[in-house]
Amino acid sequence: MDIRKIAYFIVVAGILSACGGGVEQKTTAALSPEVAFDSLITYIERSGDFLNSPHVPAMISAGELYTKLDSNVLVIDMRSTEEFASAHIPNSVNVPFTQVLNFFENKINPPCFSTIALVCNAGQTASYATSILRFLGYDNVYALKWGFSSWHNETAQKRWMARKSSKYSEVLQREANRKGPAGEFPTIETSERYGFAILRERAHKLFAEDFNPITITADTLFEAGQNFYIANYWPEPLYNIGHIPGAIQYQPKKSLKRTEQLNTLPLDKTIVVYCFTGQHSAFVTAYLRLLGYDALTLVYGANSFMHSVMVKENTGNAFTEEEIYDLPVTSGSGAPHGLENVEVVAVPRGGC
Repeated sequence: MDIRKIAYFIVVAGILSACGGGVEQKTTAALSPEVAFDSLITYIERSGDFLNSPHVPAMISAGELYTKLDSNVLVIDMRSTEEFASAHIPNSVNVPFTQVLNFFENKINPPCFSTIALVCNAGQTASYATSILRFLGYDNVYALKWGFSSWHNETAQKRWMARKSSKYSEVLQREANRKGPAGEFPTIETSERYGFAILRERAHKLFAEDFNPITITADTLFEAGQNFYIANYWPEPLYNIGHIPGAIQYQPKKSLKRTEQLNTLPLDKTIVVYCFTGQHSAFVTAYLRLLGYDALTLVYGANSFMHSVMVKENTGNAFTEEEIYDLPVTSGSGAPHGLENVEVVAVPRGGC
């Protein structure tokens, strides 16, 4: 090789070495936890602010879903393999809750479907998952209202009919409880730098954590000595009919904006959100946990402790036999092959 060419390469190598090896060697400082929260909630607000919009709770009834089964619909059943094999909605696919987001990103192209319905036993797990997916932009996803219980009588008897109760209807409070003063917002630790990337990172975290650990029962909530911050997610007139002692009312679809009352939620207590069914509160709980709050949802909602009051006062959303459609089911396995080996990828892929 010409001596001049050798000298040229030596000089170039020296320059690259002095500059740290080129672009690949550059590092970017991580966002501060406060800035990460701001970036996340700003992205959410600019993307429609789903939790505080008319689109929540995004649910579909068993009757409506049944009429759509012959159209371009995908039904994802998140119940156990044993429950699914025993009975499920025809042509549905069995995907564990912890794998739902991986399934969306790696196995399907979600926009190819007009409707994607998520199914669990009582509607709450599906609502929690639907909420997370909606924040990620999957606007065609819905939770089956009341869950598989609304489709299948046997499931309804084991779930909703067995769980509805008026056990604590005599100890309800009717006086309003005031919200505390505005405080700080949560902080978020992340390796990401932009709103959507932070949101997606946290969404994968929530799916990995599963649903059951973020639930609480009425028995635990009414137990003496508990120190929860209880958020009643009803309109004020219904709140005044009777609520859990100490519960503080938040107006649905409005109050949990950053510019409204979001920062009245404490950072030093576990927040328990409840509604009438546990489904709307599951949407709220997903939102709060995405934002970094320590939040739980009350399973079966007010149906689990004041069902008779709901029926008497005609509050709506009291589960009764009328909610059970008892529609056709099929049996057998429906697990997507190879799903257990799916890994989270930096750039989601999919295909119809």
